[in-house]
Amino acid sequence: MKKRYGVMLLGMLLAGAVQAGDWEKIEKKGEIVIGVRDSSPPFGFFDKGRGTVWGYDVEFGQHIAQKLGLKPVFKTVDPADRINVLKDGRVDLVLATLAKTAERMREIEFSLGYFLATQKLLVKKKVGFKDVAQLDSLSVCVPAGSSNAQYLRRLSASVKIDSSQPDTAEVFKAIGEGRCEATCGSEGSLLRNLSKLPNKADFEVPDVPLEVEVYAVGMRKGDKKLVEQVNTALLDLEKSGEAAAIYDRYFGPASPVPVARTFKITK
Repeated sequence: MKKRYGVMLLGMLLAGAVQAGDWEKIEKKGEIVIGVRDSSPPFGFFDKGRGTVWGYDVEFGQHIAQKLGLKPVFKTVDPADRINVLKDGRVDLVLATLAKTAERMREIEFSLGYFLATQKLLVKKKVGFKDVAQLDSLSVCVPAGSSNAQYLRRLSASVKIDSSQPDTAEVFKAIGEGRCEATCGSEGSLLRNLSKLPNKADFEVPDVPLEVEVYAVGMRKGDKKLVEQVNTALLDLEKSGEAAAIYDRYFGPASPVPVARTFKITK
């Protein structure tokens, strides 16, 4: 028993040393690799005018890197791969509409929340969706690896969930082609993607909240020093007004999808 305890303790100490080394490597390298999405407007999308990925999450990534005195290097990630890319060291941070859930908190570290996402349904108008109970008879497409399927199953044991699409772009392609009746996500993202559907007049986003999720920055488990610094950067962005300014660029009155900001970044 003593021998086993000694091995366990040594393993914990070695893990701590590796994680401390992670931050030292990042700092020494002078750059931080950030995982973002490229098909989830307005959070992360390919901006043809800029010739690169851009969006709400990307801007937050830029500002966090600046606060840490590091150069941001952005790497696009699929929803289903967001946890893995942290664990295997391909990225240092994930800012990719990553909802802070109890299940994920067992695998990775999270920062303070930087976006409050009211999850709703985009559905064909002919369905006449007015109540969560109607989920029982719907087929809903969601991106693989998203948290959407989890809360849908909590709300309905009978809802038909198709999670075979790798990302939001493919989900909306399936919606447009009639392969499923609905999808779910943050209100702003749904409205932004709806505006691009050729048959958008056939769909609506009813005012029926399904869930409220907090989007936060994902980091490797045990990387407490990095978590602390990212949180400080986020709080500074809130205090300076820059966090609200970023929000207004994507969700403010002059944006394509106005959604009121009902939260602040806080401890």
